[in-house]
Amino acid sequence: MRALLYKGPGEPLALENMPDPEPNEGEVVIRVARCGVCGTDVHATSGHGFPMPPDSPLGHEYGGEVVALGKGVDQLKVGDRIAAMTVVGCGKCEGCKSGIDLLCANQFEGFAHGLAEYARVSQRGATILPATMSLEDSALVEPMSVGGRAVRLANPDKDSKIVIIGPGPIGLSVLFWLRQRGVENVVMLASSGRRKALTDKLGGAEFIVESDDAKEEIYSILGGAPDIVFEAAGVPGVISRAIDLVKGGGMVVGLGFCLEPDTIIPGMAMIKDVTLRWSTIFTRDDFAASADAIDRNTDLARAMVTDIVGMDQASAAFEEFRKGTSGSGKLQIDPWG
Repeated sequence: MRALLYKGPGEPLALENMPDPEPNEGEVVIRVARCGVCGTDVHATSGHGFPMPPDSPLGHEYGGEVVALGKGVDQLKVGDRIAAMTVVGCGKCEGCKSGIDLLCANQFEGFAHGLAEYARVSQRGATILPATMSLEDSALVEPMSVGGRAVRLANPDKDSKIVIIGPGPIGLSVLFWLRQRGVENVVMLASSGRRKALTDKLGGAEFIVESDDAKEEIYSILGGAPDIVFEAAGVPGVISRAIDLVKGGGMVVGLGFCLEPDTIIPGMAMIKDVTLRWSTIFTRDDFAASADAIDRNTDLARAMVTDIVGMDQASAAFEEFRKGTSGSGKLQIDPWG
């Protein structure tokens, strides 16, 4: 099969031929239908955060059709169409019982290798897609689940005043889920106007570009300070800005993946009695709910995707994504396109 591999910090991904994967016990192999590229892929391949050895596979937003079963697989069959969770824990510890395998107290296993024609998937990490859902949309389940959990934790009602900082795919997934709840009073705060049209396609929100007057503009649009601010930019200074914007007694939900040191003034958050809540990935229930929501709102969910390329163009498209010169939304790789 063909797969895209990491070679070193800042280097283009290499398209190489590899042996087709064989499923281990409790695993299946899928024919990958589509794989999304995430900002964390850029961080990882640029030398930020957690180091990766050369020749590491990539891709944690993917799904496809089951083509082979490993020993002990009893909940899936050949031909099943699934979305893949790419972190799978032991399933027995307190962390796993929370539904978030990333919190596994033992050694969780990673299955982030969807940038390939075939991939191994843990049976425990597979979500069977709704019968009416397109297989290509399986790659949207993971990023939509991130926003879904954050909105579920914040639990806004339809009259809540909301600010989302950062109109990238995660901020847009938050907007998607707010619209599912009927929340209308939403402002998207951005560093530039590049993603305004995309925000409009994802259900629309008042769009404000950061400036000295942005806070006053936001309060005027919302009719006061926001009840909840979702930080989805993942850059230093944004948490502090969220604390500044939110109302007294309000909530800031951090889900932007920032790997650089940041500074806040705790006393300012304390004076305002702000709840600061981090949201890491999603639970298994969030993953299944995301698949159902995408199936119900296909056109809205697909609006996030602005670039789809085949394997031959994938490395170059990834570099454009790294430089921020690609389309303004989600880049996806079609291994068979």
